[in-house]
Amino acid sequence: MNFTIDTTTNVLNNTAGMALAGKVFNDIGLDLPNHSLISPQEKQTIKTMAGLIVQGRSSYAEVDLFRNDPLFQQALGFDTVYAPETIRIYLDRLAGRFTPYVLSALETVNMNLLGRVQMTPIKTEIGQYLPVDIDVSPMDNSGTKKEGVGRTYKGCDGYAPIFSYIGAEGYMLNCELRPGTQHCQKGTPEYLEKNLKIIEKLSPSDPVLIRMDSGNDAFTTLSVLMQSDNFFLVKRNLRRESRM
Repeated sequence: MNFTIDTTTNVLNNTAGMALAGKVFNDIGLDLPNHSLISPQEKQTIKTMAGLIVQGRSSYAEVDLFRNDPLFQQALGFDTVYAPETIRIYLDRLAGRFTPYVLSALETVNMNLLGRVQMTPIKTEIGQYLPVDIDVSPMDNSGTKKEGVGRTYKGCDGYAPIFSYIGAEGYMLNCELRPGTQHCQKGTPEYLEKNLKIIEKLSPSDPVLIRMDSGNDAFTTLSVLMQSDNFFLVKRNLRRESRM
């Protein structure tokens, strides 16, 4: 196969998608304009981390890859891109002082995003339902000594966060970081109650169908689900019960 190789005076940039991401960030309020307790520097840090995630980066240290990237800077509306050391300082401040406040602010941002999208229901023989899938998904953090990293049920060292996705598209509804050694059922009833409040705020037009795995087949989980107005499916955990 022959290839044609040419030169160009145009600027080629592999972060072109940041232009769209920056527009979305502004539309959903990621600048956190109504949260005065969070400093402008801390707000920029949050936005920087969101930008890194869009680029498939999970570590604040990787911001070094974009410090001289004019598109990354302009798309996010920054005068300058902070160094990793600066990002670390502000992340520590946010974690130390305002964790509940920041999480609440980000939940508001996510609600703004969910309120702008069209969620597709699933269709069955007896009707259509808006699916909400909730499950733990272990992360592989092998070789690290981060706080909370432990042996997960997948056999690797990492965290065991729980995620909630809504709609056939799988939009992120909620999530919670958990230690790797934590059983999937621990804290799930409380987490589920938070999800139900978010769903109520969204006021979906279709009936909601919550789907959970057998690790959450427990009385406390089922009690929360039965007290809600939603349909639910929880995979049965047979334990020592008969299959009949």
